[in-house]
Amino acid sequence: MTAARYMADVLPTLAAWRTAGLGTALATIVYVDGSAPRPLGSQMAINARGEAVGNLTGGCAEAAIVAEAQACIAAGRNRMTRYGKDSPYIDLRLPCGSGIDVFFDVTLGADDLVALRDAAEARRPIGLGFDFAALRAAAVPAEGATGYGWTRVYEPVTRLYAVGKGPVLPLLAELGRIAEFDVIAMSPEAETLEMARPHAREIHVLTTPDSFRCGRLDRWTAFLSLFHEHEWEPSVLIQALQSECFYIGALGSRRAAQIRRNELREAGVATADLARIRAPVGLAIGARSPPEIALATLAEIVAVRAGVRL
Repeated sequence: MTAARYMADVLPTLAAWRTAGLGTALATIVYVDGSAPRPLGSQMAINARGEAVGNLTGGCAEAAIVAEAQACIAAGRNRMTRYGKDSPYIDLRLPCGSGIDVFFDVTLGADDLVALRDAAEARRPIGLGFDFAALRAAAVPAEGATGYGWTRVYEPVTRLYAVGKGPVLPLLAELGRIAEFDVIAMSPEAETLEMARPHAREIHVLTTPDSFRCGRLDRWTAFLSLFHEHEWEPSVLIQALQSECFYIGALGSRRAAQIRRNELREAGVATADLARIRAPVGLAIGARSPPEIALATLAEIVAVRAGVRL
């Protein structure tokens, strides 16, 4: 058995293993008793060879979970197992004395996997419903469905638009990729885009301020304006402010932020919309270098996404 590599979305790997003809199991935390290392709904994908991705306990019980999954694959039957508090595995203890119930599914239908994949590609929420009595799971609407005791909701992956110039942009793209964001980099600078290329799903060359087009920005999108020249910002920010983005930030000092607000106000942007722009961008951690600014910015995005009051 190899160590499980952490990733939030394990379904693409599960599907790839199935395509390769391997038996697979999807392990999901369906109940938490106390304060567990990983949140409710965390998942691992395991194949018959003992290869695994994802994480359920931070390393405390992953080996036992993989072994249990292999047993389920061999038997062709789903099961639910308790780890930690009140578990039959008395030698496995989770931090803080907590317990988790893990649902092992080896019978998830191909149509269900396709439905989950299609929803992810369409950036549409969808659920995986668990019927604990029948020991089965299936793709269901995000709001749940009759007959399922609990639904694990999959929301679209967080998308990060990094638009602008300079060294912060490729650093932010790299950190965003590590955080499993879907990164889209846009810049008039060829060198900046080349540095961002290994980390971004898409890169786009901007030629003039009026050439900026971003398409639909949904409520799972964070948008960052990283320009130093103010002539680029109005067109870029006005489009972002007309969207559902959960986060809109703009690089620059407090003085630059005030100038930006005045220019946008003169362009007809409402005061309520101006208040959506986070500037200066990033958590106030004393960041000065481009890597520190990128880190502070990503941390602020994560905090806003989680609903943390800043």
